[in-house]
Amino acid sequence: MGRRVTMTRADVKARARTAREFHQVALERVELAGPGPSEVAQVAASNAVHAAIAAADAICGITLGEHASGSDHREAVNLLRTVPGEGTRLAAKLQRLLSRKSSFTYGGFCTRDEAEQATKDAAALIDELDRRSL
Repeated sequence: MGRRVTMTRADVKARARTAREFHQVALERVELAGPGPSEVAQVAASNAVHAAIAAADAICGITLGEHASGSDHREAVNLLRTVPGEGTRLAAKLQRLLSRKSSFTYGGFCTRDEAEQATKDAAALIDELDRRSL
């Protein structure tokens, strides 16, 4: 098992706010991106990844009392999968985003379509925050 960190209600709310901030930047940037590969689309996609990670932390924190911590994000996916209800579906969205994290963050530019998909995947986790009133 990877490293896990206990979360207070205040920690959960802070991670939820951070997730929303990253997601807002992703939404704003994706609207400005042209159709081809661009730095604007890359910024949108990388912020979507960070939004999803922060949202997953908040969801796990409010439901399980802890979140995964460390450089191996697979633990975050595995922990999210254990959340009752939508955990499995949300874990699949997070996994898809994490599989592209390096290319979105450090690789070549992505397209607007790729950034839009990343933003939609992150939105699923943001919607779960809303459902849980976080």
